[in-house]
Amino acid sequence: MNATHAQTHWDSALVLFRQLQALKALGAVDAEVPARNEYLLRMHLHVLARCDWDEPQADKPEQVFVKLARRLSSPVTEVRRDGYALACAMLVEGGDAGEGAFAALAMLADDESAGLMDLYRNQPALRPRLFDLWREQGWKVPQALLNQAELQGRDDALQEAALAYAATRPEIGVELFRPYYAPLHSGAAPRCSGRLTALALWGALVRGERGIEVALRRAVERETDAQTRLELLRLAALAGDAEMLPVLHRLLDERPEQWARLLALHGSASAVEILIEALSRAATMDAAARAWPWISGQALPSKPRLRAVGREDGQGAMPDVEAARDWWAQQRSVLPPTGRMLQGAPLSLARLHALALTQAGEAGRDLLDLLALHLGRPLGFSPRAEQARRRAYLENISMTDKA
Repeated sequence: MNATHAQTHWDSALVLFRQLQALKALGAVDAEVPARNEYLLRMHLHVLARCDWDEPQADKPEQVFVKLARRLSSPVTEVRRDGYALACAMLVEGGDAGEGAFAALAMLADDESAGLMDLYRNQPALRPRLFDLWREQGWKVPQALLNQAELQGRDDALQEAALAYAATRPEIGVELFRPYYAPLHSGAAPRCSGRLTALALWGALVRGERGIEVALRRAVERETDAQTRLELLRLAALAGDAEMLPVLHRLLDERPEQWARLLALHGSASAVEILIEALSRAATMDAAARAWPWISGQALPSKPRLRAVGREDGQGAMPDVEAARDWWAQQRSVLPPTGRMLQGAPLSLARLHALALTQAGEAGRDLLDLLALHLGRPLGFSPRAEQARRRAYLENISMTDKA
């Protein structure tokens, strides 16, 4: 292959990688879009891995990714081995090189472990990042790395990464998580950070731990960090906890975009009615309208914005709250008393499974977490996994699980 053609494949791979990173950050995206990008990216890497061509200098994350992914895709064992060693060295280097190496290893080296275990032993500062990588790869780490005494003797960054990893693994039991939130059951303060508490609560919640809702409510009451409180309230919304609805309602005026989304995620009849009420108020109507498709499965129609006498704020359009009320009047009668709405129909395992196959971005993450909750076990893979891998995992969920 001549240099011009190789350069074209290189440039195309860079563009596709950047596009994929942007797609993962979106609120909602059709899963077919990243799936197509991933397919094309792998095609360009396949060609690059088989041509004799010296690539340009790699400084930026996307350049480092393609440089390493080209080697990790090689049909030659020695080239793959050298690429793996180089990726490990770049992880240690950190910065843009580390970011690109992380992405390449997450995508293409999930069958490798010895080099990363060496890094874990020899590079203590890198251990949290390695747990993040293992979570993205879906790799099963040795049980000794998750020993309770071992973890609780480490810094918060390592414990957070380890708990986030452990929460995704179906073979890990709830016992690992209990010490982090156990004091909340008696009303005492946890002996760890709010972030660790939130991760442990999710690990318990997704495993169907009984009585965990009480601990979660107490964690919300005690938490003062805004971001951690948001994470805790997201867990309450995922669980459909009715007792947390007044909190979400009260916070709606503070940050409408944030809390309208959680109300929609809650999906109960009371949450829907709060959203409809928010559609009639100027401060919250736009955020409520953007959250509405999670409830109804379709965008809310707009109507001309009315202008008050003496004011100039009437230009443009506003959400049609009457359309929302009419739609809800039809749906409310068929929703069971404890039912929840999900994109136009009552939430069910079968519906969650079907939607999880078609949506990516933050909406895809929410669907996967809801699916895990209703199955009563972690799914065993990252929401950021490649669409082909994610689809294969989801299609392996049995019909009995979905019943």
